[in-house]
Amino acid sequence: MANKFYYFGFGSNMLARRIHIQNPTARRIGAGKLENYRLDFQGVGSNTWLGAPATIVPTPGSDVFGAIWEIDMCNLKDLDSQEGVSDGLYIPINVPVQSLNTNSEIICRAYHLSNQPETIVHGQAAAAAADVEVPSNRQPSHTYLKVLVKGAEESGIPGDYVKWLRGLKHNGNHVEAMELKLKLSTVKLS
Repeated sequence: MANKFYYFGFGSNMLARRIHIQNPTARRIGAGKLENYRLDFQGVGSNTWLGAPATIVPTPGSDVFGAIWEIDMCNLKDLDSQEGVSDGLYIPINVPVQSLNTNSEIICRAYHLSNQPETIVHGQAAAAAADVEVPSNRQPSHTYLKVLVKGAEESGIPGDYVKWLRGLKHNGNHVEAMELKLKLSTVKLS
């Protein structure tokens, strides 16, 4: 395993078509659950996605589901580059992820935004309330959210979590080039 590492993709990198753009050696091991973290979004938006990117934030009692990938070490710098590590956008961390396939714990590389959101606006309970105000800098684009939904379904993420993803507030932005490249035309959001 010294020439490979495990990676926990909780955002666009749940989708095989997406992760393989810059990390062709990635091989999905299966779905995983990261306990005591929440999925959130923060930032002015990326040029690629036209909305806030995903991050994981330590939050007791919350869980984040995602894909566990095994990747050759030769792609580590490519993954760091994709995540904007050298620009200070994301910070690499190691996290214990529970494999849903084997019920074993796997230490995975993951990334969280260097500028983490402090308040919870996308929590599963909060997201269900129709009157929750989600600031524009905390909203992913329509396209990015479709990538998350398709990647979650493809990875075998539990249905309740996929349903929650479908219902997250987005900013309405479409990135046609990515929708075509990642074949998102059949993905529906709430």
